Amino acid sequence: MSRPHIRKLVRYYCLRDAELNRKGRPFTEEEERYIKRIIAYNLCRRLRSHARQHARLASRRQPRRWHVRPIFQDREIYGAWFSLVPVMRESDPDEFFRFFRMTPDCFDWLLQQVEPFITKKSNRKSISAGERLAITLRYLASGDSQSSLSYLFRLSNQTISKIVTETTAKFPMRGSEFYNYKGTHSIILFAVADAKYRFIVADAGAKGREADSGVFDRSTFGNLFYSHSLRLPPLVYHETIDSLLPFVFVGDDAFPLNEHLMKPYEPDERDELPVERAVFNYRLSRARRVVENTFGILSARFRILRRSAIVSETLGQNIILSTCALHNLHLMREDGIPPKQRVYLPPGFADTFRANGKLKAGRWRNKVPSLERTIFRRFVRQEIPTAAWGVNPLYPMLVREDFAELFIAHPVPWQ
Repeated sequence: MSRPHIRKLVRYYCLRDAELNRKGRPFTEEEERYIKRIIAYNLCRRLRSHARQHARLASRRQPRRWHVRPIFQDREIYGAWFSLVPVMRESDPDEFFRFFRMTPDCFDWLLQQVEPFITKKSNRKSISAGERLAITLRYLASGDSQSSLSYLFRLSNQTISKIVTETTAKFPMRGSEFYNYKGTHSIILFAVADAKYRFIVADAGAKGREADSGVFDRSTFGNLFYSHSLRLPPLVYHETIDSLLPFVFVGDDAFPLNEHLMKPYEPDERDELPVERAVFNYRLSRARRVVENTFGILSARFRILRRSAIVSETLGQNIILSTCALHNLHLMREDGIPPKQRVYLPPGFADTFRANGKLKAGRWRNKVPSLERTIFRRFVRQEIPTAAWGVNPLYPMLVREDFAELFIAHPVPWQ
């Protein structure tokens, strides 16, 4: 008898007993004994049937050949964390940086921050927090498969996968729908960068087939932006043009024009622009190049972002956000040291402009394939009328005209 039938029998007994008690004729001792025997008999039959089924399944299982594979038994002797990493740390810091994309001091600082969250407690000897962090950083820096890391650190594929998933989720930052225009599946990183190549907003998880404007509109940042909840600084008065100008974000022509979001002017039917609008586009493109360099430096340093990876959606988001957090960590730690002593962003690694205004391409472009060198692509525009948000639709255009006038009034020698 199955469990539901036994429950029904017990329920019937309880209800029948209550009904007879109300009528003044409860079960006799012999009737109670008989019903309880029936319930106990059927319960024993069910337990015996389950035991036989488990025994049959156990007899079909293949016996385990070993608890730990022989190649993993000497992990504490030949594993990279015990053999290779200590040598690089003591005698070759440059190779340590190439291996982890992180200096030994920075590695120790990051380990101190995340150690309480990634340390595991077990009856057996567990994998240390340092080794967990080393496996994750190597995976992000090299883009190697988890099978390759399994042989390098002498741990199983399942253990490597679990470590990477758990560790990336602790870093401090936090299907067909993913099929993009390049013919691959991807997750979109929507981010805002400052003038020092640091991410001040990072939102990963949008589907690869979505356009930039759609990602922006549905993101948390986009909702705060359109509802005027970002607490931007107040307007600034410029005597040159006798006008108040707001603080603005810079985007490409895939984003909607807004009083706080500037985009380039579009050329006319003959692909021509007036001088003041051409100057505005030039100055805007110089500012946008900082954003392009930010993504380029991130991709050049963490190779996992430049190759296909067979990961879940959650792990993919964790990988993207953790690399952004590590990117910011490096830049903040190197902000106070001389440029020539910087390792993560040395002089010449990012784009620079010479005194004559000509561009000198950064070395990060040599590390990224040519098809991935620009993040500013033309997507189908999905502009949202600003009137829907309670703003005069002409006001963003007037703000852009004011900026164009300001750039003409304060020119640079090469514009």
